[in-house]
Amino acid sequence: MVIIGIVAGVAVPRFTGSFDSIRFRKTMNELVYFLREARIKAMSSSEATNVVFDLHGGYCYNEDKRIFIMPREIEMFTDKFEAKDEQTRILTFYPNGTALEDKLGFVCDNMVAVLHVEPLGGLTYYKINEEMEQVVRYARDEKTPDEEEIKKDIDKSKDSDKLTEEIDMDGLDNIMSADDEFDEDDGDEGDEGDDEGDEDDL
Repeated sequence: MVIIGIVAGVAVPRFTGSFDSIRFRKTMNELVYFLREARIKAMSSSEATNVVFDLHGGYCYNEDKRIFIMPREIEMFTDKFEAKDEQTRILTFYPNGTALEDKLGFVCDNMVAVLHVEPLGGLTYYKINEEMEQVVRYARDEKTPDEEEIKKDIDKSKDSDKLTEEIDMDGLDNIMSADDEFDEDDGDEGDEGDDEGDEDDL
């Protein structure tokens, strides 16, 4: 019985570690599939498609509000110090099959995977245990939101972006109106000058 207990004590942690590794790889495979679907949609719809990562929330979503939530144990990281204040990361796929080049690290305990997006073919893949310096690691939020909460946040973000666009357009209209008025004033002054010139001629 003692021998069986010792063997079980050694075997169980190894099995648990193996299970975590399998789950980590499974998550990365599902994430790659999620991104490849975005690339296919961009090519079929002839419109650029974005996938937005919430770096602290531990999830990503596309423009159809399809959501992919990663296990809480997984965190994201980057090797770019200038990205330390980023809250989100956007991966963009274009209708011609290309994409914006990017890479993002994922870590769970001592397991690391680096996600790559190739620019020319828009290919998405990951490499396990690739060396990538963890300059900025995005700690997960205390609570992982459910899909309904995420969808509400997406709607708020879209409304905010729409409002910003409207404000920018209003500002542009005001600038154009001011220019138009200025041009009209210039025209009037020119006419007055002509009139004065006519009087002098007389």
